[in-house]
Amino acid sequence: MMQILDSEKEQKIVPVFRLAFRPFFLGASLFSVVAMVLWAMFWAGNGSVAAFMYGNPIWWHSHEMLFGFTGAVIVGFLLTAVQNWTGNPGVRGWALAFVFMLWLMARVGLLLGSPSVIWMVVDLLWMPISAYFLAKPIIIRQQWNNLFFTPMIVLMTLLNALFHLIALGMTDLTTRSVSFATVMVISIIVLVVGGRVIPFFTWRGTQTEQITRVKWIELASLASSWLLLLVVLASLVLPSTVIPQALLPVLLLSTAVLHFIRFARWRTFSTLRVPLLWSLHFAYAAMIVGMVLLAMHYTNQAVSYSVALHMLTVGGVGCMIIAMIARVSLGHTGRALQIKRVMVVAFVALIASTLVRTVMIAWLPALTINAYVISACLWAMAFTIFSVVYYPILTQARVDGRPG
Repeated sequence: MMQILDSEKEQKIVPVFRLAFRPFFLGASLFSVVAMVLWAMFWAGNGSVAAFMYGNPIWWHSHEMLFGFTGAVIVGFLLTAVQNWTGNPGVRGWALAFVFMLWLMARVGLLLGSPSVIWMVVDLLWMPISAYFLAKPIIIRQQWNNLFFTPMIVLMTLLNALFHLIALGMTDLTTRSVSFATVMVISIIVLVVGGRVIPFFTWRGTQTEQITRVKWIELASLASSWLLLLVVLASLVLPSTVIPQALLPVLLLSTAVLHFIRFARWRTFSTLRVPLLWSLHFAYAAMIVGMVLLAMHYTNQAVSYSVALHMLTVGGVGCMIIAMIARVSLGHTGRALQIKRVMVVAFVALIASTLVRTVMIAWLPALTINAYVISACLWAMAFTIFSVVYYPILTQARVDGRPG
């Protein structure tokens, strides 16, 4: 009976607002193309585009890729996944459209406007509302193991507020310190979600033996990750003399090593013929490498902060996002988990974007500005392909007739 009622209600909802992954995956991807094209133009010497970057291109790039793009994908993923976790219908219809429009208004405001409290308020609304829609079914079903995602979204909202206070000149915190803390929050989410789904996807996708969890590896890798996050967050509010300088690189390295031990059990070589799998494995490996490079930077600055950070953000987070949304969008629209060949081009383009932004700059620092432009263009190419290929998938009803 519930299935019939759900189906009847579903017919009255425009397909793109039937589950959160639809508008947020498509909107975030299209927005990231615009953001990266503007970023490429800025570094190519077109200074006039700075007028579209909230008065501060560096701030805008960092904020919009972390919150406008990554935040939207995280929210879209979680508000969709919670339906599977709890069995309760996910947010949809007018409620979903409202949250999405708040997100979109903020993107337009920060693109065309200048720093103001109004745009800060608009940009701070959509995430806590999303956190409410995420927490409600989890609490109803008492699935406490999934509840931690809600405070993570609230934490991102608080970091977003700090970002805006920086733009308004109302805090002494730096864009670098707040963006680094935000990257660590996002990294925890990626590592937790990746650790849950990549072994399962690999087992099912390669039709090999099930990949079992080793309790001590899981606990140790996650404990180290959480401790790293706590230290980074504490460094925002405590004097620099309170936290030993050696603690951060030690935690970064230990987290990387423990996650490598975890990752080494996932039979990566068995995925080399399955793009939807090897793309996920590359992203997880890039997360590990990024943390090693950050540890090297904070130890003796053997690697530049920018190179290390972008291995984590472009190679880890960016590649994880495109691989996940390519798969999730197929699964949740009732389609076979098979991608078109052009999507392999998109995966390769984003990997190339990662290598240009990191390896090319490390080896050929004289070409740094060129690398910025090329990397941004490759990113824009990857997500343009995704947007074109998945637009009909995300805006049309499920092919199997089921709700969602």
